[in-house]
Amino acid sequence: MPKIYLSLGSNINAEENLNKAKELLKKEYQPKLESNTYKTKSEGFEGEDFLNQVVCFTTEDSPDRVVAKLKDIEKKIGRKKRTEKFSDREIDIDLLLYGNYVGKVLGKDIPHKDIDLYRFVLEPLAEIAPDLVHPKYQEKISEIWKKRLNSFA
Repeated sequence: MPKIYLSLGSNINAEENLNKAKELLKKEYQPKLESNTYKTKSEGFEGEDFLNQVVCFTTEDSPDRVVAKLKDIEKKIGRKKRTEKFSDREIDIDLLLYGNYVGKVLGKDIPHKDIDLYRFVLEPLAEIAPDLVHPKYQEKISEIWKKRLNSFA
């Protein structure tokens, strides 16, 4: 069964919405690992701080089924459609990694293109999966973290 790594983020009722997301995810998938929760400033807009976390589950679902279920969970928690890329979020759940899969799923890049772009994604991922090899870069997550650390503000 492949492991999936998910990035969770919220700045609207953040603690409550992260907990709701994890409970709903546990109904769908077998939980394996959970990072600490990281508080980060909103990026690209003025807003409340975000709470971010990376979680790992195992699944028998296909990558496209996982992405569809994540969108359903976001809707159940009350995520609203917004046109802005950077804005307040009830919940944001992104599929970062699906086993060793490399490709596109329902228009989304897997591995997720933001893994090494944002500290709030890479740091918690490195916390729970330092020896995991990024399937596209063929480099350990801990090595990517060490290389990128100085570039994060």
